[in-house]
Amino acid sequence: MAADVSAVFDNRYANLADVDEFILRTQDYAAGLLPADEYRAYRLTRGVYGQRQDDVFMLRIKMPGGIVLPDQLRRVADVIDVAPEGLAHVTTRENIQIHYFPLDQVADKMRMLAEAGLTMTEACGSAVRNVTQDPYAGLAPDEVFDTTPYLQAIVRFFMRNPRAQKLPRKFKIALSASPADRAYAAIHDIGLVAVKGADGEPAFKFLVGGGLASMPRTGLCVHEAWPAKDILTPMLAVIDFFQEHGNRKVRSKARIKHVLRKMGPELFQATYEGYLAHVLQDPPPRLDHIDTVYPGVDTWQYARPTDAEVGLPGFHAWASTCVRETRLAGQVFVTVRLDRGGEVTAKNIRDLATLTATFGEGRLHFTPQQNAVLRAVPVAELPSLFKQLQAVGLGKSGANTIADITSCPGVTTCNLGVTFSRSLADELVELLERVGDIDTTIKISGCHNSCGQHHIGTIGLYGALRRIGGRPAPHYRLMVGGDVNPTGAVFGEDLGLVPARRATTAVLRLLEHAGQQKLPGETVGDYLRRAAPESLKPVVADLLDIADDAAQELDFWDIKASAPFLGETRDGECAV
Repeated sequence: MAADVSAVFDNRYANLADVDEFILRTQDYAAGLLPADEYRAYRLTRGVYGQRQDDVFMLRIKMPGGIVLPDQLRRVADVIDVAPEGLAHVTTRENIQIHYFPLDQVADKMRMLAEAGLTMTEACGSAVRNVTQDPYAGLAPDEVFDTTPYLQAIVRFFMRNPRAQKLPRKFKIALSASPADRAYAAIHDIGLVAVKGADGEPAFKFLVGGGLASMPRTGLCVHEAWPAKDILTPMLAVIDFFQEHGNRKVRSKARIKHVLRKMGPELFQATYEGYLAHVLQDPPPRLDHIDTVYPGVDTWQYARPTDAEVGLPGFHAWASTCVRETRLAGQVFVTVRLDRGGEVTAKNIRDLATLTATFGEGRLHFTPQQNAVLRAVPVAELPSLFKQLQAVGLGKSGANTIADITSCPGVTTCNLGVTFSRSLADELVELLERVGDIDTTIKISGCHNSCGQHHIGTIGLYGALRRIGGRPAPHYRLMVGGDVNPTGAVFGEDLGLVPARRATTAVLRLLEHAGQQKLPGETVGDYLRRAAPESLKPVVADLLDIADDAAQELDFWDIKASAPFLGETRDGECAV
């Protein structure tokens, strides 16, 4: 039986007053007392996002660090039960999203969630969004210290903070517990990576201005080791800086990465230090209540038994790909693989709640790879856990392999979506399931905005429109070589546009080519990350930029589409 952490781990960020306010503001809007633009901006800051379909909305549940307790999972399942689609999705930002709710049903669902401590406040809109974290923080063998108490303090300080309202654009924060940067701090507006300070005390490497979308860049290191106890001070300085220098006229260039791009690193650093000096005159509270202890690490390895040894077919493959050692001997992380862009049913969520309450530390962690992690599971309990996972359809092996593909919803629900990104992911998963490569990632977005994080995939693809003979055809921009590593983010090189129906062939060719060309001791991923675009383009040249007379009818159909491609997009709310 898992430990009951609910009494000692405060995971409640909700405030019922937020729900009451939402009801009143929605009533004012319905009565014509609140302009549509003003209401839309407000609605987004309450996690209610417009969909591609008219008059229905997505609800985004904010889950700091991706951490959720069993009773909270059950409440999420209650909301999924009454969702028209009956599905939810785990995002790359460790949230859960549920779609197709009419506006008049939103407040009731918001209250259901709030009663369990779950909030939607500032999950969308021009605010500090969900703060994400390394899902292994607290138990990782390579961690410097547990960043979780700092994450929670940061969330509570900025949520509903007047100085962090009505920002020029959305603002994203991530914490990594080690230089491996499993939270992708390098691609966030503020990225914090745990380090030891010169005095041996807990500190953070402090990165600012990272981001993806149309102009990706890795974060600028403004502090190599800022004391963890005072981490709110430089963060507040960045918020103040952003409030005054973010572009409020051109929303597509309003993120803080654009301020960094325009100013350049030296002027950006100097300007930031001016804001920091101002905040230091009246600093936010120190986090003296956090008692950080550098963890001890047991050197050990879990010997994955054969199927015959445990009497369970498939156990070895599952344990080899879904089980990872913690820093504590005899305890492991278990990744529950969630395919189709983190798609889950109410039953899936209830089953995860039961498993979380039964195995490990008693809390579930969602991941940037759209999976879920059970933590501190005793090795002796793994056969029982595997049997239960299999019984509920969650025992799939291959987590964090090449077949564990990251994908956004794409055109299915998103106004800005161009392609059915999940359909491409499904097709690739089916073909790559038995490959087992653990050093190559595939990440897919339905448009250039990079919700699927295509820029940092070993192979990344994003939906785009190209006309062939004047007729709109669904395409993917094909990118190769992306990564996040201890030195920062590396963004994939653009190989060109490939018709959606030929994208799978392009990916398979690149993988085959890499397998043939890699050096002894190299992986396929190693080769793709070092290969020059000029050496890769010939491999897929005949699939790119199809000439008018070479196009086939299928080039005008998206994968699994029921009608020819129209290339229609709608006004999205990403920049509202």
